[in-house]
Amino acid sequence: MYNKFEKIKVEITNTEITFPNGYFFKQSPVHKIKKIDQDQISEINLNTYPPSLVYNHNEIIFLRDESKDEIEIFAKNNSILVIDRFDIWEHINRPFLDTEFEEYEKSMSIQQLEENGISKSELNQIRIKAGKTMCINFIVWEWIYLGLFDYLSWTWLYKRKYWWAMKIGLRNYKKESNIL
Repeated sequence: MYNKFEKIKVEITNTEITFPNGYFFKQSPVHKIKKIDQDQISEINLNTYPPSLVYNHNEIIFLRDESKDEIEIFAKNNSILVIDRFDIWEHINRPFLDTEFEEYEKSMSIQQLEENGISKSELNQIRIKAGKTMCINFIVWEWIYLGLFDYLSWTWLYKRKYWWAMKIGLRNYKKESNIL
């Protein structure tokens, strides 16, 4: 089976993260720039899949899963917050998992989304829009986790859709709270 993470080549030095072949998503400015300096990173989340960081307060950038230890050391050495911010896209994509959820789990997920800035009516609109992509890729048979990276990897991606998805994924991000 094709591994979508194979195309992400990441190198981590003392003060920057580089993507020698360009970043995975061409819609990101990082694809051309190919590097992120430590002062452009406001948080790192090791609990998304793959691990991610917030770049310039407006974009979620994904790294390779096997570099978690290296990422954690990089964060510590550069005084970057490592957090477990609620993963909005994981909860938006839950209906597309090959998993049956109890009603209380579905309700809890909707409540958590509301607490993180996504109303029920907006959630329905997002799921309709994202659902087209997610249903086409049902053959993957994911049953544990589908997040923003999955959605972006599977959809017919253009710049406007990329930034639409980013704004949703960062709905619960607070710039002020991530400054040390």
